[in-house]
Amino acid sequence: MNFTVSESIEFSNNIIKSLANLKNKNIEIVVCPTFMSLPYCYQILSSFVKLGAQNISHTDHEYGSFTGEISAKMISDYAEYVILGHSERRIFLKEDNSIINTKRLFSIKNNIKPIVCIGESIDIRNSGKYIDFLKNQLKECIKSDYKDKIVAYEPVWAIGSGENCDLEKVKEISELTKSLLDNDALFIYGGSVNKDNIHSYLSSSGVDGVLIGSASLDKNSIEEMLNIIDANS
Repeated sequence: MNFTVSESIEFSNNIIKSLANLKNKNIEIVVCPTFMSLPYCYQILSSFVKLGAQNISHTDHEYGSFTGEISAKMISDYAEYVILGHSERRIFLKEDNSIINTKRLFSIKNNIKPIVCIGESIDIRNSGKYIDFLKNQLKECIKSDYKDKIVAYEPVWAIGSGENCDLEKVKEISELTKSLLDNDALFIYGGSVNKDNIHSYLSSSGVDGVLIGSASLDKNSIEEMLNIIDANS
């Protein structure tokens, strides 16, 4: 929940040059602004990046009497991706796996690729039961077999904390994810990703991309990360 519409427009215009200067055109970059800013960011950035939404409603995939909700259909003119089940929504808005699976089906019906977030708290990690917990999230959030399976592993204890999840832990969850889904599933890591560690994560086997949170809100930070990716891909 960052940036007004005017701030989003200014920010988008400020990063165009960095995006246009990328030498490696095979890098796929997805920008997920707020609903209010999505159409404006699309107009400015769609020549350089893909656009995504941060959420959709689980009430209906098109239209209905659900005041204040945003359906998959409503974002489909702009968004090619959508983030589902982010830990903040699970914690603060009490979204469960069933809701996330419903949203996933609605997004697929509207030709939007769902990025399904999974992750455990520090208590679950320390209990040693985190593998069973993550298996359950994967099975209940991705019940049906569709292509374009994208899973974002965001350990709750690492998000915004500055405490990085080491590469061996990430690799363990990548192998778990691909074994439960299939090897074509895309595994991306999110949790305090920044310019200092982005190369390590992207060069790790089994990691297909990263989900960047607070570090994506700073123009200089984005430019540095883009340069690192471009130079090492």
